[in-house]
Amino acid sequence: MRADGTRSRSRFSVLSSSLSSPLTQEDILKHDLDRLMAERNLDAIVVEGPDGLESANPDYNYFVGGRHIPGLIIKKRGEPTMLLHSPWEQNEAEQTGLALVSLNRWNLREILQEFPDRLEARVEHRRRIFTDLGVRGRVGIYGTVKAGPFFALMARLAQQIDGLEIVAELDRDVISMARLTKDADEVERMRAVGRKTCAVLQVAVDFICTGWIDGGSVRGVDGAPLTIGDVRRVMLREIAAQGLETPAGMIISQGRDAGLPHARGDDAMPLRPGQAIVIDIFPREAGGGYFHDMTRTFAIGYAPPELQQAYNDVLGAFEMVTAAFEAGAPTRKYQDMVCDYFEARGHDTIRRTYPIEEGYIHSLGHGLGLEVHEDLSFSSLVDRGDTIEPGAVFTVEPGLYYPSRGFGVRIEDTYYCAPDGHFESLTPFPKELVIRPYERD
Repeated sequence: MRADGTRSRSRFSVLSSSLSSPLTQEDILKHDLDRLMAERNLDAIVVEGPDGLESANPDYNYFVGGRHIPGLIIKKRGEPTMLLHSPWEQNEAEQTGLALVSLNRWNLREILQEFPDRLEARVEHRRRIFTDLGVRGRVGIYGTVKAGPFFALMARLAQQIDGLEIVAELDRDVISMARLTKDADEVERMRAVGRKTCAVLQVAVDFICTGWIDGGSVRGVDGAPLTIGDVRRVMLREIAAQGLETPAGMIISQGRDAGLPHARGDDAMPLRPGQAIVIDIFPREAGGGYFHDMTRTFAIGYAPPELQQAYNDVLGAFEMVTAAFEAGAPTRKYQDMVCDYFEARGHDTIRRTYPIEEGYIHSLGHGLGLEVHEDLSFSSLVDRGDTIEPGAVFTVEPGLYYPSRGFGVRIEDTYYCAPDGHFESLTPFPKELVIRPYERD
């Protein structure tokens, strides 16, 4: 109910991902949100600040650059982006380069005294912010929030402000599209994370190779069998030493587990010579920065013929598709190329069979940045018309999975499409299946 006793209809709408024209590189730069907003007829966008750590809120983190600044982002079309923040974070806020607005402008204590109900107090606080800053019309909402309380806030707010329409985008939203391509500074940070990630994996390989094969096991320098947990602990120490963090952990899976793409691996499992070992690591800058994502498949000492053939097929698919990349080309083209390649070699694929549990069972890659999976798709299931635009950073990860045969293979690099259209791997690490431990006399 409004204050005058009349009932107001809630105004919410959901935008689909379709646009009136293709996006260009200029459209998706951070400083050019106005064009994206115009495409969707948005008068303003609001990015909710962290409910906890900024690192868990990539949309907000995109604007504040990983700095610890609780607050709220508001951008009206055609005007500078505003950061509403507490004076406690004034120094950090000044480093963002955004237009700053102190949250002390609205006296929260007075609002709480006037509105004892917590929801009504929050609604009134936000109503005053929107009214004072001229936020009206079609307003897009973004950021990581608790769904229930946020829905309650937005539903009541839409009733309180005449002419306010809250807009939610399903996918390919304004912020995701802005984050899709990276500027030079972002790419250099991602290069650095890539180099550090490769150093972590090299430490793991060196650790395994200090052991020695004893029949069906691999023993460490102390004579005890090496386990997946031993390798994981070595990698976690090196990740910390490199100034990285792994909020989502890592994958170190062996044998049948390697045939399940998301099996994290059993730390108690001893390393076995001749078995496939998939190591997939996706660390980021400590404190919530940019991610890297890479995968290598190893066999200790030797590879059985069936595993070697599967590896050769995956590596062949990887080399074929990366050699064919072109700026502006549709992502679906490359997924189809890999499916053609695998099907010609007798492997089933997700394009031909669905659901599918063995063969090539996933998409070729995904966008990468402040999240491990960003909004660039190479899917066989839904073709959204995604293209590889200059500035895009994404993964390339063909794989073959045969848990019934006791193995799986995946190879993954992170790639960058430069402004001039050339492609660069940000994963400078060799692709060799067999690693050879120390040989004892």
